[in-house]
Amino acid sequence: MPLLENVGWTVASRVGTQGVAVLSNILLARYLGSDGFGEYAFISSVLLIGNAFSTFGMDMILIRSFASEENSFNLADGLLLQLLLSMLYIAGVFLTGLFTPVAPSLKIYIFALLPLAFFTIFNIELRARQKMKTFSLLQFVSSLMQLLAVLILWLLRADINSFTVFMLIAYIASALYAFIFCPSPITQWRFSLLKSFSLLKVSARMAVIGTLRLVYEKIAVAIMPALAGLSMTGIFSVSSRLTDAGKLGHLSAFTAIYPEMARDPGFSRQMKGLRLMLGAAFLISVFIFTFAEKIIYFLFGAEFMSSVLPLQIMIWVIVPYVLVTYTSLGLVALGNEKSVLSCLLTALIILLTSLAAFTPVFGLSGAAAAILLAEIIHAALLLYQWRVHVVSKLP
Repeated sequence: MPLLENVGWTVASRVGTQGVAVLSNILLARYLGSDGFGEYAFISSVLLIGNAFSTFGMDMILIRSFASEENSFNLADGLLLQLLLSMLYIAGVFLTGLFTPVAPSLKIYIFALLPLAFFTIFNIELRARQKMKTFSLLQFVSSLMQLLAVLILWLLRADINSFTVFMLIAYIASALYAFIFCPSPITQWRFSLLKSFSLLKVSARMAVIGTLRLVYEKIAVAIMPALAGLSMTGIFSVSSRLTDAGKLGHLSAFTAIYPEMARDPGFSRQMKGLRLMLGAAFLISVFIFTFAEKIIYFLFGAEFMSSVLPLQIMIWVIVPYVLVTYTSLGLVALGNEKSVLSCLLTALIILLTSLAAFTPVFGLSGAAAAILLAEIIHAALLLYQWRVHVVSKLP
């Protein structure tokens, strides 16, 4: 029952959070147009990849440590490491400006990594302690603050550079709000650079997996300006974000399921709930495929109707995505990170190759097909690893 309750809270929160996020994206797309929305999609992907890099897989390690009561590391170790890695990534963005133009909006937005470090650490403890109700509330409040930034953009008729300032303030406010609900008093935290570097070493494999996974998910939008220009990036990102919205229920369930996998190895071995999630994924894909044209026209307007066909192709990613995420989390919980990493690397290579081959020939539909192809192969590779490392060892 506690697991079902936690899943229920995370799903409800994710529905609300993604609903607010979709509204924010609609308002942004209509205000900024395809070019401006393309720029925002690009800088968002750079920020998300930076957040994955700075988190460095420590969330999975800390959750596994707390859930199994190992307590090898504490939150202070994670926060110090994430802040150091965030500053390293920020410096990398500014150094890139010495060789190629970097948009002013990105130079502002990238500093959101610092409040995100605090927000991430506070949420790690809530997940590890199974306080999913509070965790879910924080996610929803954070999305509301970002919507407020969008509304201020509209009210002030500001540009994208000003909007990144508003968003930076929203991230700071979210971190301060999360601090209020952190179970461990921050006054009791003990910062140790040696323990942070020890966590860095332990998290290395998970860091590569986490960073590569986000690169794998966001690389299409990140390189789309080079392949098709900012306008096409804006149009493509509409399809991508609607596909992400279609994953929201499953993503919420996995957020609550992983701590249970880490606590009880038998849970993941039995693949509990997988068939139900696959069935739901198929129905969601059918629905969005059928009504894609109406959804995009109603939400984003005629300027983004070129997103229909890419969406109809990309929406089928949800089914293999469920297989990929479940088997990945299960293998990690059972200590088989190396298998997950090898499959992810192969899928990333296939994705990049397919994007480079398909996009110039078939446009945005080709990019969507490349994403779908890579995820299907990714799922097949992980299922093979599951048979080798899990099924073959069952009594």
